Amino acid sequence: MPVGLYYRLNSFYAAEHRSDLHEASFTRVQYWRSGVVVLSVSSCVAPDAYWASRCMIRIARRVHTPIPTALQRRRCRYTKGNAMNRNLALIACSTLTMISGAAIGAQTNNFPECIASHNELDMQDVARSMINSLHPDQRMAIAEQGGIGADVVNMEQLTRNFDGRGTTNVPHGVTATEFLAMLLSDEIRSELNEDQMTVLNTVAALMDDGKEMPYMCFAPGTSTKFAWTINEMLDYQFVSDDGARFQQGNRWSRTAIDGSGLTQGDATNITYSFAPDGATIPNTGLGSGPSTLFQWLDNKYGSTSTWQALFHQVFDRWGELTGITYTWEQNDDGFNMSSRVGIVGQRGDVRIFAFNFPFDGNNGVLAYNFFPNDGDMALDAFDSFYNPVGSNSLRLRNVVAHEHGHGLGMAHVCPANATKLMEPFVSTSYDGPQLDDILNGQRHYGDPMEPNNSIGQATDLGTYSTFGFFNIDNVSIDDNGETDFYKVTLSERAKMTFIIAPSAGTYQQGPQTQSCSSAPTTNYTNIHDLKIQVFSSTDLFNPVAEADDTGVGQGETIIYDAETPGDYYIIVSSTSNTNNVQRYIASLVIASLPPVVCPADMNGDGELNFFDVSAFLNAFGNMEAAADFTGDGMFNFFDVSAFLSEFSAGCP
Repeated sequence: MPVGLYYRLNSFYAAEHRSDLHEASFTRVQYWRSGVVVLSVSSCVAPDAYWASRCMIRIARRVHTPIPTALQRRRCRYTKGNAMNRNLALIACSTLTMISGAAIGAQTNNFPECIASHNELDMQDVARSMINSLHPDQRMAIAEQGGIGADVVNMEQLTRNFDGRGTTNVPHGVTATEFLAMLLSDEIRSELNEDQMTVLNTVAALMDDGKEMPYMCFAPGTSTKFAWTINEMLDYQFVSDDGARFQQGNRWSRTAIDGSGLTQGDATNITYSFAPDGATIPNTGLGSGPSTLFQWLDNKYGSTSTWQALFHQVFDRWGELTGITYTWEQNDDGFNMSSRVGIVGQRGDVRIFAFNFPFDGNNGVLAYNFFPNDGDMALDAFDSFYNPVGSNSLRLRNVVAHEHGHGLGMAHVCPANATKLMEPFVSTSYDGPQLDDILNGQRHYGDPMEPNNSIGQATDLGTYSTFGFFNIDNVSIDDNGETDFYKVTLSERAKMTFIIAPSAGTYQQGPQTQSCSSAPTTNYTNIHDLKIQVFSSTDLFNPVAEADDTGVGQGETIIYDAETPGDYYIIVSSTSNTNNVQRYIASLVIASLPPVVCPADMNGDGELNFFDVSAFLNAFGNMEAAADFTGDGMFNFFDVSAFLSEFSAGCP
């Protein structure tokens, strides 16, 4: 164990809280050959649980990962002023020291039993029982390095994905300021400049005052540790939220056009407006001031319509990829940012502001955006990052698209390898939302063909006679209960072929980390077991055909000979119970069927009646080939009998 840890712990109590301690004498520092370090505490008796937990926190901080004062609140339930049990303090301090030491240099799970005393082995058992009270990041650090208690850490539960969405990296029962202090290890502090520390401290103070903070977009080259710390602080306000795949937060549940009651997967109408200059932007950690959006961008582009067209393109693109319909609300009454809901004719659900962030300077934070049901956005006006306008102002458009992603309920995603719009650092390696962002958006708002979850809402694929095709892409089953309905109208009998196949891919995706350099790999093609059914409009209860021959991640094909013209409904659903989104593609092919053979229809009008009998008798009397129903080259009673049999059977 580094000597600094011993002195740091000792000096903490000696200098800061000597008068608060009944006793604080640390007697042994032992180094095991295995690399496991244990600080044995003969007595660590604080007057209450608070300072005992502070003891634990200061020790554990040495591993540069946050540790929660939840230990104070969950494990040591004593009120200030009451003496803490000496044995409990001994166990608590020794255990946390032992765990922390193991995380620093451990290469094995246990002390060598041949040299460990029974007391030391007892301490290991206590460590195992307490390790799950640590912050998830520290549990992962201990487990990854084989520290004490690593054998009882469930690593899967520490990954924020759909299956572990109940977990959180934020401890309950601490203030934002306390949480920030937990995050700021010496290593992180050393990389942050004065402005960045000002932003962090301001964010924490505003959170403690009950203010909601927005998500931010960072320029390339910004400190990854600053971006990670900001992200962790913003997660603080969503401590109980669902941390599902694609790093999702809440979606819109109310908009100006739709009203309230919107839920997961619902197609949604969102309005947006541009706040007039002078509208107040409150302090969210980056300073406050009046909006200068029009002044900034009018000067930059020469006209309002030029730069507003760039914003229209961004919203239009999100609309092309998801079940969201955007409407430009041309009125905005200038109320303060994030102070009013959208109202048709007055202001948008999403409002765009800009001002020069006082606490940030150039680059750094480029913009920020709130989560639904507040989608307001603020850009860092006059930041030099936006000066280049190549590729149709790709820098500005990608920042706006990224920030609106937050406004749709999307958090940051790692790794930062310039493949996903919602990575913390903006990139010009892509244009707008990418696959992970699309899956995120469709999970929340459905695909571009929504709503099509019933017969009455079926997507109309067109009317066909004997030939045609229709390709469908970028659609999805967004949960374990959704069905997609498609309508096909046939004006003639035809062969109908419908093919579906999952369409996503395998890639890395996970929550934001300090380095943002890696994440778990998931195959988003293998989510659902897709199924196809075809119904005739004459019987909507019994399918005329269905296909469910393959498994998860595989395609399906259905071929049906529709002998009767009319309306047909194709239904795509899932037989698996995975509550997640599966993107797929589909193709409809219409082809002609072989001609219907009806020998008794002598005049070819599709009907059997007196005129066919008359035509047969005329051909028979003239000994024409059409009347030789037996095909023997002779015209006799047997031909008449064969004709009457075909006539009685009717046409197909």
